[in-house]
Amino acid sequence: MSRIKVWIESREACISEMVCTVLCREVFEISREDGKVIIKDMWRTDKLNFNEGVVSGDLEECIIAAYENCPVEIIRWARIE
Repeated sequence: MSRIKVWIESREACISEMVCTVLCREVFEISREDGKVIIKDMWRTDKLNFNEGVVSGDLEECIIAAYENCPVEIIRWARIE
Protein backbone atom coordinates (compact mmCIF):
# COMPACT_ATOMS: atom_id res chain seq x y z
CA MET A 1 0.00 0.00 0.00
CA SER A 2 1.25 3.46 -0.82
CA ARG A 3 1.98 6.04 1.82
CA ILE A 4 2.21 9.82 1.83
CA LYS A 5 4.54 12.06 3.78
CA VAL A 6 2.70 15.19 4.84
CA TRP A 7 4.18 18.17 6.64
CA ILE A 8 3.40 21.71 7.65
CA GLU A 9 5.98 24.25 6.58
CA SER A 10 6.17 27.50 8.52
CA ARG A 11 3.45 26.49 10.98
CA GLU A 12 3.65 29.92 12.61
CA ALA A 13 2.10 31.30 9.39
CA CYS A 14 -1.15 29.38 10.06
CA ILE A 15 -4.10 31.76 10.33
CA SER A 16 -6.50 29.13 11.74
CA GLU A 17 -9.01 29.25 8.90
CA MET A 18 -9.52 25.50 9.50
CA VAL A 19 -9.89 24.73 5.79
CA CYS A 20 -7.50 21.79 6.16
CA THR A 21 -9.45 20.31 9.05
CA VAL A 22 -12.72 20.58 7.13
CA LEU A 23 -11.31 19.05 3.95
CA CYS A 24 -9.11 16.42 5.60
CA ARG A 25 -10.14 15.89 9.21
CA GLU A 26 -8.55 12.43 9.12
CA VAL A 27 -5.07 14.02 9.01
CA PHE A 28 -5.24 17.59 10.35
CA GLU A 29 -6.53 19.12 13.56
CA ILE A 30 -6.22 22.43 15.35
CA SER A 31 -3.96 22.53 18.38
CA ARG A 32 -5.66 23.39 21.66
CA GLU A 33 -2.38 24.99 22.74
CA ASP A 34 -2.10 27.73 20.12
CA GLY A 35 -4.99 27.34 17.68
CA LYS A 36 -2.76 26.41 14.73
CA VAL A 37 -2.84 23.33 12.51
CA ILE A 38 -1.08 20.11 13.52
CA ILE A 39 -0.86 16.59 12.14
CA LYS A 40 -2.99 14.16 14.15
CA ASP A 41 -1.02 12.12 16.66
CA MET A 42 -1.78 8.78 15.00
CA TRP A 43 0.15 9.82 11.86
CA ARG A 44 3.17 11.54 13.42
CA THR A 45 6.52 9.86 12.86
CA ASP A 46 7.89 11.63 15.94
CA LYS A 47 5.22 12.16 18.61
CA LEU A 48 6.88 15.43 19.68
CA ASN A 49 6.89 16.85 16.13
CA PHE A 50 3.38 18.11 15.40
CA ASN A 51 4.35 19.25 11.89
CA GLU A 52 5.14 15.98 10.11
CA GLY A 53 3.66 12.56 9.55
CA VAL A 54 3.24 9.62 7.22
CA VAL A 55 -0.31 8.68 6.25
CA SER A 56 -2.06 5.98 4.30
CA GLY A 57 -2.18 6.50 0.54
CA ASP A 58 -5.96 6.28 0.54
CA LEU A 59 -6.01 9.77 2.13
CA GLU A 60 -4.27 11.36 -0.86
CA GLU A 61 -7.42 13.01 -2.20
CA CYS A 62 -8.20 14.88 1.01
CA ILE A 63 -4.54 15.84 1.53
CA ILE A 64 -4.43 17.33 -1.97
CA ALA A 65 -7.66 19.23 -1.28
CA ALA A 66 -6.18 20.66 1.93
CA TYR A 67 -2.92 21.50 0.13
CA GLU A 68 -4.70 23.26 -2.74
CA ASN A 69 -7.05 25.23 -0.49
CA CYS A 70 -4.79 26.31 2.38
CA PRO A 71 -5.01 30.12 2.34
CA VAL A 72 -1.39 30.52 3.51
CA GLU A 73 0.02 27.59 1.47
CA ILE A 74 1.88 25.85 4.31
CA ILE A 75 0.79 22.24 3.67
CA ARG A 76 3.26 20.02 1.81
CA TRP A 77 3.02 16.39 0.74
CA ALA A 78 4.92 13.73 -1.20
CA ARG A 79 4.22 10.13 -2.16
CA ILE A 80 6.51 7.57 -0.57
CA GLU A 81 7.36 4.66 -2.84
